[in-house]
Amino acid sequence: MFVKPFAAIGLVGALCLSPFSAQASDPWPDEALQPPSGLNIVLYYNAFANAGSYGQPGGEVIGQHTRINVDVQALRYIHTFNVENVLSGVQVYVPYASFIGSQQVGQPGIPAPAGLPAGTPAYGPGHAALSATSGFGQPSFGAFVFPYWAARSATGLVLAAWLSPPISSYNRSTSLNYAQNLWTGELEAGFRTTLFGQPDGRNLAISAWGEAYFYGRNGNAGFVHPAVYANAIPPVYQVYHELDPAVPAANPLVPQSVTPASFSMQPTEELRVYFPYQLFPATHGTIAPGFYQSFGGKGVYTLSNGAEIDSGIRTNASQLRLILSTYLTPHWQVAVNGEYDVMANGGPLYRTVELRVGTTF
Repeated sequence: MFVKPFAAIGLVGALCLSPFSAQASDPWPDEALQPPSGLNIVLYYNAFANAGSYGQPGGEVIGQHTRINVDVQALRYIHTFNVENVLSGVQVYVPYASFIGSQQVGQPGIPAPAGLPAGTPAYGPGHAALSATSGFGQPSFGAFVFPYWAARSATGLVLAAWLSPPISSYNRSTSLNYAQNLWTGELEAGFRTTLFGQPDGRNLAISAWGEAYFYGRNGNAGFVHPAVYANAIPPVYQVYHELDPAVPAANPLVPQSVTPASFSMQPTEELRVYFPYQLFPATHGTIAPGFYQSFGGKGVYTLSNGAEIDSGIRTNASQLRLILSTYLTPHWQVAVNGEYDVMANGGPLYRTVELRVGTTF
């Protein structure tokens, strides 16, 4: 995947997020515009994501007592060159994630402990406290090529590949990590063409992207059981606790525990479609609504005795996007991306605001 060329390039258009994803590739609509050869591009990203609900693998959404907040900053460097008159390039992406405050996921209903008299009230709604590790995510190294580019209509095809080694601040004893400590490989294809108008004037375009991710295995994982709390414990449980100390009388009901395991993920597929509209050709001011859909990515833990446990992790998500971008000077661009998760199957539903600032030299 490549990023929009900056400055006096002529044709200018407009990175798990599940924040716990180690994937660097999150192409924006202008990244299918072919840049000139010999260009250096530096991009800074800062994304803040908040989730107040969680989509279970079965489709049920837990909309209360869920709170996940993460801020992700990243630097990306890209260099372009020609190979046999075909525009090509290499790039590197390094993220850093900071989990903000306490993280928790809602529990729809916690039943009464087994063995208590019939009619004993259930604990009711509650939440699970999620431990989190901030730090560096996995770096990603990529290469790309533009096998086709038609300047007259700003129509292009870009093919790319990424490789991400399991080097990060991963901590197997916490529930939330930005990285998953897996070798990750990606193949990517992007297509862009102008639908109405001229590339150097007001115009409406389409930018479409497809990605496929393939994962190795994390042999140093931990199956983490989060600390489970009831939002309110019925007073009668104090009586039961005095009769049997095994019956909790106060929170947490279940403390966090970690079981050593290995972790693997099934392949993930992603689709992104944007419709960038260049409103102000003088500064290449662009608004780009878009849609994102992911598929697959089921995660499975394998314990030391060979038992397999479905982690509940999926990459099935539907998301609406809106990107605004403009050039401040011929060599500096600023863009803002808003993301709204419509559906997540086995993951948090995020509301994300992301800033991207880029320059060329």
